[in-house]
Amino acid sequence: MTTRIPAAAEGSFPLPRDPVPQPAPALSTLPGHFRAHWQTLSVPERAQLLAGWDTRELPLIEEDPQGDPAVRAVTFLYRNPLATAVILSANAMVHPDTVSACEFEALPDGVWALTWRMPADWESSYRITVHTGALPAPWQSADDRRAVRLAADAGGPDPRNPALGTGMAGAPTSVLRLPDAPSAGWLATPTPAAESGASIMGEPARPRLSGRRNAGVPGVPTAPRQVLGNFVRGLELRQVRDRQSGQLRTLWLYRPRVSGGRRTPLVLLHDGQVWAKYQNLPATLDRAVADGVLPPIHVAMIDSVDVPTRSRELSGPKGGVDFVARDLLPELRQALPVTQDPLQTVVSGASYGGLAALWQLARYPQAAGTALAQSPSLWRYDLAEPLLAVQEPLRVRIQAGRYEPSIHEPAGRLNTVLAGSGVDTAFRSITGGHDWAWWHPWLIRGLSDLFSGQ
Repeated sequence: MTTRIPAAAEGSFPLPRDPVPQPAPALSTLPGHFRAHWQTLSVPERAQLLAGWDTRELPLIEEDPQGDPAVRAVTFLYRNPLATAVILSANAMVHPDTVSACEFEALPDGVWALTWRMPADWESSYRITVHTGALPAPWQSADDRRAVRLAADAGGPDPRNPALGTGMAGAPTSVLRLPDAPSAGWLATPTPAAESGASIMGEPARPRLSGRRNAGVPGVPTAPRQVLGNFVRGLELRQVRDRQSGQLRTLWLYRPRVSGGRRTPLVLLHDGQVWAKYQNLPATLDRAVADGVLPPIHVAMIDSVDVPTRSRELSGPKGGVDFVARDLLPELRQALPVTQDPLQTVVSGASYGGLAALWQLARYPQAAGTALAQSPSLWRYDLAEPLLAVQEPLRVRIQAGRYEPSIHEPAGRLNTVLAGSGVDTAFRSITGGHDWAWWHPWLIRGLSDLFSGQ
């Protein structure tokens, strides 16, 4: 028999707000940068580069030509003699006002190049899309931001970049981490649902294990866990009844290999299907625990089902929030050697999942008292009053990318308000967008900070 956990009064909910259009990011390009280098190469050197024998890993990363030590010149390369337009779709950078800054420059021999000046700690996923034919490229003729972004993102990962990532639906992306991004030796290679990509510099698509510079991981990452349908080898597939809807909800349970003989912290993670199937989070957790970055923990990765269900269940104060407190947590605490302490029970997620994590604390602080919210969709709700109304101790940790201003700015404001009222809170600004490329490593860093000393 489970104990009913009281919830905050529904009358205290603030009203949801409409989405806020993102402004165009500030992009600094270096037109002609690679062209100048290309013109210095001999015929054999050009042939070597075109044949893919050049040992330099792409993208090319150089010191800032303008001398700023906090900036790097990043050059992306593509080769296709039939291409009439090529665009880089880096997370949060494509906007109707930045299309020209995202398009590659045509060089001789079918080579295309694009150089950006970017902060030296930038972390991003990206794809490259090519257009052939006389008509304008789809991203050139699109008339709204969503259409531009989808058209620019229709290509594939960069085969000359060995670091792979994946998005919400498992589609493969390339990942770039510049030298000042924190190292992540425990980060395992994601496992995209499918592998595709354009031929770059004459090479066929050949996704490889995460490499030295881009991923910050050792040369031989932990092997991905096998995924067969909903079954992920090494994880326990469970279904828990949602008493309110009557439906069975799916989750993947990570058990630590060594528990130390005591009850462990518990992490509840939204969008569990992405973490379990595509992000290869279990392998990352294995390594982080083995390396002492994390203590032994249990992690329940909660399936968000599909886009309509996710939007309905995670975008507000009810639905998934009620399920976690009323059904999931009591069952997990009864079945597993996990803590009963709300402050050692962490709810986490990204985007709507991050918003749901904050609502969890506002509505059911006696069930879970710690939130690690990544890019929480705070454009939708102002949670200052609901969180400040909580009488129990809370720990709030918020992470947001500087290239997602409609999230980054309200996240910083919420942290300031909470801190001013004595709440244990912290805000981390990441040089990135709305992006799994940084959500994965910064989830581990956030948990490590929360559990340090255990």
